[in-house]
Amino acid sequence: MSRFALALCLLLVAPAVARAGDSEAEVTAVADAYLKALTGEGDDKGKDLLLGGATMNAQLFNLENWTVLSKDPVRKEEGDLGHAAALMADLDKAGREALTKMMGSKGVDDDLSTTELSLEEAMKIMGPTRVKRDKLVKSHPVLAYVARVTKEVYWHPKNPVRAVIAKAGGKGRYTLEVHRWKMESREGPRKSPRQWPLRMVRFKCAAFDTGWKVLPASDWNAE
Repeated sequence: MSRFALALCLLLVAPAVARAGDSEAEVTAVADAYLKALTGEGDDKGKDLLLGGATMNAQLFNLENWTVLSKDPVRKEEGDLGHAAALMADLDKAGREALTKMMGSKGVDDDLSTTELSLEEAMKIMGPTRVKRDKLVKSHPVLAYVARVTKEVYWHPKNPVRAVIAKAGGKGRYTLEVHRWKMESREGPRKSPRQWPLRMVRFKCAAFDTGWKVLPASDWNAE
């Protein structure tokens, strides 16, 4: 290979490498700001880095300490926004029908995302909606993962992914990237270890870009 050809190859490869490094640096900066806010070492505004913003419970949540035990392989997905939104709508429709049957003559609000469901009610919904759920998981696995469609908390009104998909408009393409870190805290007088996941996500489409955010878990599900 000539020197010119080699130089050209390096120029073509270099931007991609730089973007990968920038992405990792941005994720680390967001995680660090959020975790320092939880321990009181940094600005409390770091809690606003939660996707969907910090709820009251999230504002009150604190950690004594934290350690990063490991980092999972980065998960990325590009998909059709209209198809994903349609599958989520089908899943919600199946959930409404299941809940209506479960509640008898009470009826259910058409907007399931604003319906307060108990854990027992959510678990009962999961059975009849399994086929719709599995279709979404197969077609859009990373989106299904961040939306927790395989778990009862998918139906929780504080699930921020519902708002993201609604805001996206249902047209065009989307990209989604997820960084999942395995964390450990030592809490209480005995410093008992507790392990938990920390997830940083970024959703982009023609309508908007969330930027890097922390996927909330502390105030509506410890998973």
